[in-house]
Amino acid sequence: MDYDYNRGRYRKRAYRHDRRGDDSKQETVQQRLQRLILKIGDKINSNLQSDLESIVKVLLNEYNNNKDVILNTLKVCITEIPTKSGIYATLTSLLNSNSYEFGVEIISTTCDAMEDALKNGKWTTVKLLMRYFAELVNFNTIMPFSFLGMIDTFLGAIHEHDVKLERSDFFVYCVLATLPWACEYLNENVPSELEKIYSAIEEYMNLRVQKIESLGKSPTLQSLQYYRDCDSPYEQVDYLESLWRQTVQLKSENWEVKILPKTYKLFESVRLTVVNGNLNQELRQFSLPPDSPDMKYMTPGTKFWIFDDSLITIENSNIHLPVTSSITRYILYDVAADTLTLFSVNHKECSRYLLQYKDSFNSEYIDEINCNVYEAVMEAIFAEMLKLPSSDVKQIYYNTIVIDMCKGLMEKIPGVFGRTFRSLFNRFDLSEYGGLDVECIRRMTEFFSHHLSNFGYIWNWKDWIPILEKDPSSGQYVFIRETLEKCVRLSYYDRIKPLLPQEFIESDIFSKTAPCTNYKYQNDDFGDQTLYEYAQEVYNALRTKTPPQEINIILDKIKSYISEKNQNAASMDIDEQDLDPESTVLEIVVQSAMMVGSKSFSHILNVVERYISILSTLNETNEAKDKTVRYVADFWKYNPQFLEIILDKLVNYRVVDPKNIITWILSDIILSDQYTHLYVWSILRNTLKKVVLRVQQIKAKLEYNKKLYREQEEQEKSEDAETNETMRISHDESIANLERTQDIVIRDQKETFICVFQRFVETTEIKIREFETQSIDPVKTPWWRWVVGFIRNVGRTYSTEIQSFMEAIETIIFTDNVDPRIRNVWDEIRDVYERENN
Repeated sequence: MDYDYNRGRYRKRAYRHDRRGDDSKQETVQQRLQRLILKIGDKINSNLQSDLESIVKVLLNEYNNNKDVILNTLKVCITEIPTKSGIYATLTSLLNSNSYEFGVEIISTTCDAMEDALKNGKWTTVKLLMRYFAELVNFNTIMPFSFLGMIDTFLGAIHEHDVKLERSDFFVYCVLATLPWACEYLNENVPSELEKIYSAIEEYMNLRVQKIESLGKSPTLQSLQYYRDCDSPYEQVDYLESLWRQTVQLKSENWEVKILPKTYKLFESVRLTVVNGNLNQELRQFSLPPDSPDMKYMTPGTKFWIFDDSLITIENSNIHLPVTSSITRYILYDVAADTLTLFSVNHKECSRYLLQYKDSFNSEYIDEINCNVYEAVMEAIFAEMLKLPSSDVKQIYYNTIVIDMCKGLMEKIPGVFGRTFRSLFNRFDLSEYGGLDVECIRRMTEFFSHHLSNFGYIWNWKDWIPILEKDPSSGQYVFIRETLEKCVRLSYYDRIKPLLPQEFIESDIFSKTAPCTNYKYQNDDFGDQTLYEYAQEVYNALRTKTPPQEINIILDKIKSYISEKNQNAASMDIDEQDLDPESTVLEIVVQSAMMVGSKSFSHILNVVERYISILSTLNETNEAKDKTVRYVADFWKYNPQFLEIILDKLVNYRVVDPKNIITWILSDIILSDQYTHLYVWSILRNTLKKVVLRVQQIKAKLEYNKKLYREQEEQEKSEDAETNETMRISHDESIANLERTQDIVIRDQKETFICVFQRFVETTEIKIREFETQSIDPVKTPWWRWVVGFIRNVGRTYSTEIQSFMEAIETIIFTDNVDPRIRNVWDEIRDVYERENN
C-alpha cells in the first residue's frame, strides 16, 4: 500500500505497467520512513523487539528534518491499520521515552485526529484511537486517570437530557469496544475505577432493556433480524447486547485478554523509566459532538454469527473458534471487520493483512486453544457482506477478498470457505416457509455466481441433486436456480449446461433453452394475416432505419385497419373481442423495436434512440406506459438480464416512469408465480435506486452551485455595481431553476415510494383473501416470505428517504382499515426509524 503524502492517507498502488517505472527510481528518505513505519510489526515474532529498537533510532535521527512526514504517517497507520494498535502505541512510547518533545508531538497529532473524528462522525477512527490510547496506558505513557477521563466523557452520553437510544448505545459501545485493550492494566492498578465503569454500563444495559420493553418493542429490531418466519434455533441479539455479554464473561475471567499481544512487556525497563522519569503524557479533554439529525451513529443491527455455537450441530463440529460469549471471539471478528472496511480501496493489501492475520495476535495462545483464525476472518467477511440493512462496502469487494484469499493460500482457505458456505446454505430454510432473510439469500446468489466464475464454474453439483425434490419456493432451491441463471449471464448457456448433472438439466432448476426473445409476430400463423403483414412492415422499416415520418404512415394504416375491423365485427354481430388501435400499434412498435435491437445492448439502445420520438408520442398517457412495460417484459420473458437493462434505459429516456415499472412488478399477475425470481426484485431495487440517486444528484448540484456563486460574488465585489447586479440576477435564476427541479424530483421520489407501499398493500390484501378461502394462514406461506421479505427490505434500506414522508404513508396507506398482518410489516419498518430518533 502506498502512502499519499498530499492527501494524508493510503491509496491504491499504481497499475502494473506504471509500477515498473516507479520501482526503478531511488527511494527517497521520506518514502523510506513511510515504508518502515508501515511495515513495522507486520509479524509479531522474536525479531519484533530489535525491529522496534532499530526504527526508533531511525525516526529519532530524522525527526528534525522530516517531522511532518513521520507524524502524518504514524497518524494514518494508527487510524487505518486495526491489527497494529499495540505496535504503534509501543513505538510511540519508545519514542516518547527517548524524546519527550517527540512524544508530545505524537500525542498532540493523535488528539487532533480524535477531535476531528468526533466532529465529523468518523466512528471507526474514534474506536481505533481509543484502543491506541488504551495501549499507551499499558506502557505508562498515558496515566490511567487521563485515559479514564476520556472514558467518563463517552459514558456521559448516558446522562444527556432526552438522549436518543442510538446515540447513548453508540458511545457505550465505544467504551466496551476499548476496554479489552486496557482492562488488565486497569484491573491491576485501579480496580475500583474499572469497577465503576462496569457498574455504570451494567446499570445502563438494565435500564435500556426496561426502556425498550416499556415502549412495547423488542431489543432486537424485528426488521433487522436474520432469521424470518420460523422458530430460529439461533439466538438473535443486537451488537451492543452481544458485546456486553462478552464483557460480563471477561470480568468473570478476571479481565484477562490473552489473544492480544503484550508488546509493551518487551520493554519492562523502559516502562519503569517512563513512570520514574515523569515522562507521562496527558490526553486532552475531549467533548462529544452535539446531536443533530445529520449525525449518524452505529447501525442498531443484529449480531450475526456464521459459526453460531448457541446450537450444537454437525456444521459446528469441525469449527475451531472460541465460543461466541468470549471476548476473544469479539476481537477476532471486530479487527477483521475493521480491516475489511478501512482497506476497501485496496483489496490486495486487505487480503495481505487477512492472510497473515494470525501474526497480528498472540500466536502461542491461538495455538494453545486450537483456534483457526481464518475461520474468524471468513466469518467476518460473510457477516459484513450480509449485514442488514446494507453492507458498508459494495458486495463485489467482499467477493474479491474471498477470491484473493483462496488463491493466496490454497491449502487452507478453500476448506474454510467451504465450511462457511455450507453453514449458511443449511440455514436458508429453517421451516417450510421461513429461514434466512431473503435479502441475504439474494446477496449469496450474487456472491456465489461471481465466485464460481473465477474458478471455471466447477462445483460438486451432484451434492445438490436432493434439493431438486424440495419445494421450488424454498430458499435452497431458489438459490441454486438463481445462481445458475447468473452463471449463464456471466458466461453463456452452452458453457454452463455441460457442467451440470443430467438431473439438473431435466428439472426446472435450469432453463431448457438459452436466453432468447419472445417475438409475438415471429410466424405467419399469428391468426390475423393482415396484422401480421403490417407488423412485418414495421419491423423491416425499423431494421432499415426508415425515417420516423414514414413509419408513422404505416402506424396510421394499422389504426385504420383495426378500427374498420372492429366496425365490421360489430355490424355483423360477430362475437369477437375488439382490438384497441392505440394499444395494438404500441405493441407492434415495442415488439418490433425490441426484435430489431435484440442482438446486443448497444443495438437495442440505438433503435430506441433513433425512434425516441415515436416511442414518446405513443407513451403520452400513464396507461400507455403501463402497457409498454408489459410488452417489453413479455418480449424478454426468456431473457431477464436484457429485461432489467432495457427497462432501466427506458426510464432514462423518459419513455416510461418508475411508477409504471413498480405497478407491473407489484401486480397480482407477476406476484402470482414470479415472486421467487430475483430479477423481479432486482428491477424494483434498481428502479428505486435510480429515483433516490436523482434526488441526491440534484441536491448536490444545488449545494455546489450555491457555494460556487457565493465565492464568485465575493471575488467580483471589486467590479462595478452594474456588472455585479447582472451576475447576481443570473445566479438567482440558475438557483431558482435548480430549486424547482429539486422540488420536482423530491415529489417524484415521494410518489414512487408511496406507489410501492400502496401496490404492496393492494396486492397483499387480494392474496390474503385468496389464501383464506383455502383455509391457509397467509403468514405461513412462501409467498409471504419472499414478497413481504423484499418489501421489508425496501423499507429498511431507504429509511432516510421514507422518514421524510412517513406521516403521509400512514395517513394514505397503512390506516386502521388495513389488515393487521400487513400493518405489522409497516410497524417493523417504522421501529427502525423510531429507534434512530428516540
